[in-house]
Amino acid sequence: MKNILKWTLTSAAITALLAAPMAHATNGYFKIGAGTKNRGMAGAGMAYGQDSLAGAINPAALAGVGDRVDAGIELFKPKRKGQVDATGIGGADSSHKSRSSTFFIPNFGISKAWTQDITLGLSFTGNGGMNTRYGNADTGNGNIFTEAFAPAVPGFVGNLIANGADPANTAANAGALATNPNLSPALGVNLAQALIAPTIAYKINQNHSVGFAPVIGYQTFRAYGLGLFQAFSSDPGNVTNNGNDESYGFGARIGYQGTFGPVSIGATATSKIYMDEFDDYAGLFAEQGDFDIPPTFGIGLAYKASPKWTVAADVSRILYSEVNAISNEGPTADEFFGAFAGALTFGDPAFPAFGSASNPLGTDDGWGFGWDDVWIYKIGVNYEYSSNWAFRAGFNYAEVPYEDDQALFNVLAPAVVEKHATVGFTHNLNQNSEISMTYMHAFRNDVEYTYTGTGPNAGLSYTAKNDMYQNALEISYGMRF
Repeated sequence: MKNILKWTLTSAAITALLAAPMAHATNGYFKIGAGTKNRGMAGAGMAYGQDSLAGAINPAALAGVGDRVDAGIELFKPKRKGQVDATGIGGADSSHKSRSSTFFIPNFGISKAWTQDITLGLSFTGNGGMNTRYGNADTGNGNIFTEAFAPAVPGFVGNLIANGADPANTAANAGALATNPNLSPALGVNLAQALIAPTIAYKINQNHSVGFAPVIGYQTFRAYGLGLFQAFSSDPGNVTNNGNDESYGFGARIGYQGTFGPVSIGATATSKIYMDEFDDYAGLFAEQGDFDIPPTFGIGLAYKASPKWTVAADVSRILYSEVNAISNEGPTADEFFGAFAGALTFGDPAFPAFGSASNPLGTDDGWGFGWDDVWIYKIGVNYEYSSNWAFRAGFNYAEVPYEDDQALFNVLAPAVVEKHATVGFTHNLNQNSEISMTYMHAFRNDVEYTYTGTGPNAGLSYTAKNDMYQNALEISYGMRF
């Protein structure tokens, strides 16, 4: 019966993880932690494993959690707002809230002592993702880019013709932009990533353990309403409105944990997870749709101040610079104006000099989101109030992963929250089962930047703004066996 239950839970977790959309943009687009208990301490857990999901953070921490199974679900509610003000080029000021605001994200873990020194485990976690949906899916109203820039087209057309562009050709290109069916429905993207990690932890002696986990990655992506940017792509047919595309990949995670009296030390590193390319979006992401999951590393401490109190702190780094689709910078004002002019004069042999896309989408150096590597700081406390109740709280901080001048493309991925506060508890239902709950609030933050042209574009400008805050409630059930 126990084996049937285990495999049923496992199958349910896999199905839910692969089907669930995600919208995380916390530490960049990574979740702040793995599992309800760990998230209750704001993700601090490299030196402090509490359940079978410990291996998703540090494989070595799995050695001390015992034989157990854990399954949880998170209700995640991000509030995102995007704005593009193109009145400085004769366009409009468009501002909308993202309509997608409620997501359910599951997690699952199991651990089992194989021998006295070896523990085996398996974890299924949502790594994170990005999601926005601006506007009404039925009418298409709310496409921020189209609403902002479309009114500027007549002015651009007139300027190009005044500078020698062929009137008929330019007007035809402008018409094609205006009637592109891929300007709708609405505007947005959805990226979801899930990680499956079979884990082995080896206890070297009473105080030291190491761990290893091959990591299987799964991700799905879709984009819609990006018809304006097809003109800036090396592969216009694979930019937007191609439905869901999936990719799979592999990486590895290693870890160490040591105990020195009341202090424990943990260290872990996860390699880049090399993913299949998003072929249906080869004209959107750099390197022909390549979207790997970036590597991470970190170190953590846990101090058992008393039998009831434990304090844990982690410092980690996500290397977004290792993934060109994320780290390549977006266009400057002059580059954007040049690409716009190039789209309107496309096919005009007598007028090639006014400009075109300097780094076309989909190429190796194609425009991206301009994300930098980020340091993440986590601190959490666990208080064993009684044999039946434990309470925890934490704080997590990571800087916005991009500079203000990358705000335009990040309207689609407004990962601007920096500060996260968490509280949670665990209640033992009986000797073998428990229920845990955690609440997280990510404080509101925004990024705003005004792009100003130079040279022949002097006096032209537009502004982009990203805004977000988040709330999440997670509940899980744990069973010891």
